[in-house]
Amino acid sequence: MYAIIACGVFQKELESIAQDLGFPFEAHYVGAGLHVDFDELAAALKIELEKCKGYEGIIVAYGECHPRIREILKPYRAAMIDCQNCIDAFITRKAVEKVASQGLYFYLSPGWVDCWREIFSRMHWSQEETRYQLGSFKGSIFIDTLKNAADHEQDLIEFLDFTLLPYKIMPVDLDHFRYLILDAKRRLEE
Repeated sequence: MYAIIACGVFQKELESIAQDLGFPFEAHYVGAGLHVDFDELAAALKIELEKCKGYEGIIVAYGECHPRIREILKPYRAAMIDCQNCIDAFITRKAVEKVASQGLYFYLSPGWVDCWREIFSRMHWSQEETRYQLGSFKGSIFIDTLKNAADHEQDLIEFLDFTLLPYKIMPVDLDHFRYLILDAKRRLEE
């Protein structure tokens, strides 16, 4: 059996594809807002990695959210999914670049919609500070990984109200995310 240590941002998507992965695993989730404090993130990852030592392998569903994340993983039989951040886990770099050619956008996934308030609070961003920090963004894009954008309409309106960033919905499937997890498992088996 494998362990998957994942950022809490990925929880709903990981649960959605669990049966499609074709291998047994136990999921361990780390708080979604920890990437704003490298010490807290490193400590939380190390705790989960220690808990997972006895597994056949550890798949780490995280982006490069800590400057030393690969160093943290080295002592363990662990492989990261190959992405820079949580957005790259859901859409390809090519898709991100296509959107970027139209302007700068702030991406939200279902997990991000659930935790953006906590993350901004951890960064000590008031509404005024948030609007200043995100002032160069053209808008936000909700990556509809679970095909339930309508369920998040109120949350997206609240994000719009807080940030002044109008939102678009980008429907995506979870094929890319599934591929990244299976690729990490393959690398563990080599």
